[in-house]
Amino acid sequence: MKIKKVLSHTFTVLIYSWVGLQFFSCSPDIQKVKENELATRLQNTWQELKKDNLIHGSILIQKGSEVLFADGDLNKVYPIASISKSFVGLIYFHKSQQGLKLDTPVCHWLKNFCTGDLRKITLQQLLDHKSGFGRDLSLVSFLKRSMSADWNLQDIDTLVLEDKDLKSAPGKEFGYSNFGYLVLSRVLEIIEQKNFPQILQEHAPASTTAAIQKGDKLPAYALVPGSSIQWELNKESTLYKSAGAGGIKSSALDLMQWLGQQRQTLPKLNKDKHYSLGWVRSEKQSYQAYWHNGATPGFYSLVAVIPESDLKIVILTDNYKFIKHWSDRAEAFEQYLY
Repeated sequence: MKIKKVLSHTFTVLIYSWVGLQFFSCSPDIQKVKENELATRLQNTWQELKKDNLIHGSILIQKGSEVLFADGDLNKVYPIASISKSFVGLIYFHKSQQGLKLDTPVCHWLKNFCTGDLRKITLQQLLDHKSGFGRDLSLVSFLKRSMSADWNLQDIDTLVLEDKDLKSAPGKEFGYSNFGYLVLSRVLEIIEQKNFPQILQEHAPASTTAAIQKGDKLPAYALVPGSSIQWELNKESTLYKSAGAGGIKSSALDLMQWLGQQRQTLPKLNKDKHYSLGWVRSEKQSYQAYWHNGATPGFYSLVAVIPESDLKIVILTDNYKFIKHWSDRAEAFEQYLY
């Protein structure tokens, strides 16, 4: 029984590490669209997928306070996976407004970073995925952390790190890194002298947004395409160790409230960068959108804001799909945001 459980867990985390963020692993066809047509395009895409039983979840699109389209349970709580990084990025931005220098080396807080090229890694580089780290230190490191019952963020303090753990020199190139955002989560704990769930509680919408805890059950659904058949799969979430890399849960209503609060802030984050502080900035559309997505087995999430028109988009899905279907589903919505 124990061997079966370990094998099942290993399979889950392997899939998780493979899926990651869709916009860094695929190159969708870019569909240029006028800003005033975007909500209708997204609504039509959702309804077409739902008609064929290819999607299950919640969607909310608002312009200002006006709801343009809504479907699904807007209070249901979903794991938002890598959208967690957007929360962390905004927390750091607000702290920088209060005096925190984002060009400070991580070595200032974590002494195991005070060696070789690691000592050059700054908070800003971690926030922008330019630290030199890969998605994780290694697959072995990822599995060890995922399968350890006792692992927590404080264990980052005692990791033995070397230059060979870097895929490139700090600051040289973009390299999406879940590990980097775990480090950022730990540094927040040190700065605030609080644990990550407490920090999030102080900065997030007050209703449903929280760090995923061990034992949390966040139901997903299995769908049979082209039919009306679907059934609930109620398993414990494996994301409770992911903190700011992917360990936050929320609802469509909470995320919409949060997006509304960030309208004036987002354009200040990455004026000249495609990705900065946990947000992607569109570059190929006539409108300027700021967005992020997330994916983990059984779930896909997307948030986007167009500050100029106050158009806000939240998409949360909870249905199991094969990886190719996940990619297709992500592209169907994200093609309008690049």
